[in-house]
Amino acid sequence: MKLLDDKGKIFGLINIIDLIIILVIILVATGAYYKFGRQAPGGKPATVEFEVMLQHIRPDLAQSIRVGDKMVSGNSYTGVTVKDVQIKPGYSINVDARGQRVESTDPYLKDVYVTNTGTTTLSSASINMGGQEIRVGKDYYVKSRDYEFKGTIIRLEVKE
Repeated sequence: MKLLDDKGKIFGLINIIDLIIILVIILVATGAYYKFGRQAPGGKPATVEFEVMLQHIRPDLAQSIRVGDKMVSGNSYTGVTVKDVQIKPGYSINVDARGQRVESTDPYLKDVYVTNTGTTTLSSASINMGGQEIRVGKDYYVKSRDYEFKGTIIRLEVKE
């Protein structure tokens, strides 16, 4: 028995074009199942508290951040809430007349320390809350319905 007969059928059973179409459909269905159908591995629920430092903010803008504000992602509220806000004089390093680096505080601009809290499911190597990755040293947008500031995460605590 020949592999391909004179009618173009493999072992006299199925046309080679039909076989290719069937294989493509099986591959697409398998890919769709792995992309959309599988259950994500279950994770552990945890409460995450993190602190974001906003540097050199005008005092009138710093006053707009209030305890209890809910963070926003896109057009919807997230499960992240402002727990604490501390406003301190703006810290900076400057060069004096001798060329030495000296610490100083800005008499006008403020550094704002915002502590946020929320719950999430820990199911991978990264922590995601409110559409943003939470990691010390990473940029974080403190964003509510009324304001948006870019800061840096300086502290992270996971309570499982």
